Amino acid sequence: MSELTLLVEPSPALPAERVDGLASGLADDLRTVRGLRVAHAQRPADGHGKSPQAWELGMLVVGGLFSATTMRAIAQIAIAYADRVKARSIRLRSGDNELVVTGATRVDAQLVDQLAQLLGQSGSTAAPATAALPTASPDGGSARAGS
Repeated sequence: MSELTLLVEPSPALPAERVDGLASGLADDLRTVRGLRVAHAQRPADGHGKSPQAWELGMLVVGGLFSATTMRAIAQIAIAYADRVKARSIRLRSGDNELVVTGATRVDAQLVDQLAQLLGQSGSTAAPATAALPTASPDGGSARAGS
């Protein structure tokens, strides 16, 4: 079973209690997705045979069966949450790979494919260490998200 970590990155510097509150809100939203287990990170995240990633404030661990529908729901929730709380971004990590989403990231087939690659569920090559997702630009085209 795969595991994914989500890290809330607030725009302004916030006290630890507020960042923890933001992560709790995202956890509540993610718990609405059937079949997911969501918890606050209690230990460092495992890397692919490398040293563990440091535990970070605002980090959640999500486990369960990740179908295409589930992955789309996770992406939609993370993007809507980032937009609603005006977070700079939410990082989705699996091992040493990550995707960065913002409130402007578009949920489309490419995003779901990148998330599947992140979770190692695609027959294609692994996602790069940091993949920026397409975002909707004001003119309706797409732009690249970044941190």
